Amino acid sequence: VVVYNRQNCCPDRIDGATVYVGGEYCGTIRYTQGRVIYSIDCNKAIGGDVTITQPDNYLTLCEVKVYGEKDNTLISPGRRTEQSSTAHNGVSSRAVDCITDGHYSNGNSCTHSQSIANNWWRVYLDSDYAVSKVVVYNRQDCCQDRINGAAVFVGDECCGTIKYEPGKVIYSIDCNKAIGGDVAITQSHNYLTLCEVKVYGEK
Repeated sequence: VVVYNRQNCCPDRIDGATVYVGGEYCGTIRYTQGRVIYSIDCNKAIGGDVTITQPDNYLTLCEVKVYGEKDNTLISPGRRTEQSSTAHNGVSSRAVDCITDGHYSNGNSCTHSQSIANNWWRVYLDSDYAVSKVVVYNRQDCCQDRINGAAVFVGDECCGTIKYEPGKVIYSIDCNKAIGGDVAITQSHNYLTLCEVKVYGEK
């Protein structure tokens, strides 16, 4: 996201403005004297909108340019799922119901394992896909750090591991077109709660 700042007056008002794609934080603008254009790397964040907030000053934007590309097809909604165990009615299908609400108490959006260790969740794609990325929506109302260390797999191939960041809700794991018929998320050392899992890929 590229932001063009005001030049004729008050350019320092842009300091501290933050950029989001959907609910995912991309970065914060730090004012530099004489600088007009600020570029914020969103690291291929997935979302349907871009928001810029300024909590401490007026917000003036002379141009905002958003660069991106449409990813492969979303292939996970409504697919068959299972998980290692279930607690608090947090059934596995909640992670592919297209509801991304991260507040568990709101009802029916997030999964929850029974065990505190050796947990896994899996979605079956019904045939082999080249998976480009897996986007995980974390719980927001409690225990967000439980997601730290969760690993994402396409078939037997590990795409990557989630590193917890305070305040971050959406984690995108690049699978580099790994081929497989299922996607699994494992968590060896804590409860596993997933409020949505979006798998993008193509046959």
